[in-house]
Amino acid sequence: MREGRELGALRLATAGIGVVGVTFGMARYGYGLLLPDVRRDYGLSPGLLGAIGTAAYVGYLAATALTGSLAARAGPRRTAVAAGLLAALGMTIAGLSQTPAVFFAGVLVAGTSSGLAFAPFSDAALCVAPSLRGRVLAAVNCGTGYGVALAAPLAIVAGAAWRTAWFAFAGVALLATLWAAWVLRGPPGERARGEPPYGWSAVLCARSRPLLAGGVLVGIGSSAYWTFAVEHLTDAGALSSAASRSFLGVVGVASVLATLTADLLDRLGAVRALVSATLAEATALALLALLPSSLPAAVISGVLFGAAYNSALAIQAIWGAHVFSSRPSLGISAVMSANGLGLLLGSLGAGLLAGLLGLGPVFLIGAGFLVVGGLLSPREAILPRELATVSS
Repeated sequence: MREGRELGALRLATAGIGVVGVTFGMARYGYGLLLPDVRRDYGLSPGLLGAIGTAAYVGYLAATALTGSLAARAGPRRTAVAAGLLAALGMTIAGLSQTPAVFFAGVLVAGTSSGLAFAPFSDAALCVAPSLRGRVLAAVNCGTGYGVALAAPLAIVAGAAWRTAWFAFAGVALLATLWAAWVLRGPPGERARGEPPYGWSAVLCARSRPLLAGGVLVGIGSSAYWTFAVEHLTDAGALSSAASRSFLGVVGVASVLATLTADLLDRLGAVRALVSATLAEATALALLALLPSSLPAAVISGVLFGAAYNSALAIQAIWGAHVFSSRPSLGISAVMSANGLGLLLGSLGAGLLAGLLGLGPVFLIGAGFLVVGGLLSPREAILPRELATVSS
């Protein structure tokens, strides 16, 4: 019986990694990966680049706000499939674009897909043994890293042909969608549909306020890195256009380390784990701001950011699932909405401030937001008690 549960957990984790990987790591963060070549072909200013990046966050935020109720009514399978298909559609539009307006539309559709990605797997995880649930959620959260790690070599092979990279990403999205549709075909979808839906009025309670405020702050602090890190390092001479893609590959590979977030929570406790993650991420931004022409500093920054960003987000996702334990998709949607709001505000603000102050100060400001966000930590145990028994 235990082996069957573990096999189900593994399949669910890989399906979640696939959908999150293509929606976040490719459909949303692929924009930053391909940004130098897009900017060259379309002659876009930093402010306009920030505005296009903001479009992805607008779509993401709108979709996330609807996902809690959507996942309850449509079930995990349909919601996950919708996420994957939207990602494939948006990336195909971006690849076919011949004008900035059409490219903008593709980025908007692709960004919307990520808002649907997490919630269906948080509900489906209710059918996983409690001792494995935290690990499944942490692994699914790390799908972003897997997606970026796969997107980087595809972008390197495509070279300056960034449209080809978008088409390749869309193909991977279709494969991930097929796998998720197969994994979620059974009881998890039925169980999620049987749970009562909750309104968003239930989200703003005393237990959730520090969680949501912290999600906004982490989103603001992280947004500049995803949108402008490659641009900043390329302009400073630390990376060539081709090497910039390898840099984001490093970020993606390092993100996979956050798969161990549940064990980190068990060892350190929620407060120390979240503070450690946000401080490490703030250090990554500071290195980029202060030493943009240093390749070793860039590599260290990429490793720190990849592991720390995904760990912080995983902790907040597990926290959200704990606060709304009877409807995990609502908790995950609330966390991702807060993070998405922060990413939207941060991306827009970074684009505007970059033209006035330069990107170095923008990264330092982002680091400050992360430090404050880490102070809003959970004051209760957020993992199932069974995990401690399994980990020891």
